[in-house]
Amino acid sequence: MLDWSRRFKLFDPKKIKVFVLDEADIMIATHGYHDQSIRIHNQLSPECQVMMFSATYTEEIVAFAELIVPNAVVLRLKKEDESLNNIKQYYVLCRNIEEKFNALANIYGVLSIGQAIIFCQTRRAAAWLSEKMRKEGHAVGLLSGDLSIEQRIAVIEMFRDAKVKVLITTNVCARGIDIEQVTLVVNFDLPVDQHGHVDCQTYLHRIGRTGRFGKPGIAINMIDGKRTMDMLEKIEDYFKRKITLLDAEDVDQIEKLEQD
Repeated sequence: MLDWSRRFKLFDPKKIKVFVLDEADIMIATHGYHDQSIRIHNQLSPECQVMMFSATYTEEIVAFAELIVPNAVVLRLKKEDESLNNIKQYYVLCRNIEEKFNALANIYGVLSIGQAIIFCQTRRAAAWLSEKMRKEGHAVGLLSGDLSIEQRIAVIEMFRDAKVKVLITTNVCARGIDIEQVTLVVNFDLPVDQHGHVDCQTYLHRIGRTGRFGKPGIAINMIDGKRTMDMLEKIEDYFKRKITLLDAEDVDQIEKLEQD
């Protein structure tokens, strides 16, 4: 927007009537978006309506919001409503990455899945899993930070058009992807922040890719040791919600997921 308005003179910011800043927590935390958002805001007319949206509402975001929109009308979701009651959450115990893949293959072979998003913590893990699933004959799309914007758009469009049924991704896709046909989200790796601690808000964003608009959805977490089990327990404690153990070898239990 800065380029379009200041460099290329394609529009006059003073004529903008509504300015919407989505994913406000990301806008103020990464890639210098904080300063850019301020510069855009400074070009707007005093009559312009400004709206901000964020799934998280930390003190930093509150301070930023008050700077951008003083005396704002604030709408908040109750903490207990964040757990997404229409999404059934499970975990599978595994010993290593190969057992994770085998469990995933068993689950995917039994469930009547519309489309699925599988989250990995690293690009390397996402590439490895993508290759393994392709060898098993699955139509898979891979989305990671290695791709250009044009390549990302192409992958997302293929997934949106159901040309691929499975999207394997890193946190690039944790927010903003809104595809109603997604019935399953798998956390091949649980999300962690830059300090290696479990990231509950990213977990919420991830599983929220299914169960859109109140539809039922399933989220499955791969747990491969004490550390990830501790992380899962922290997620349970944060959202005050129990996550159910799933036996990936039990076909009857897997089939029952869609019936409950």
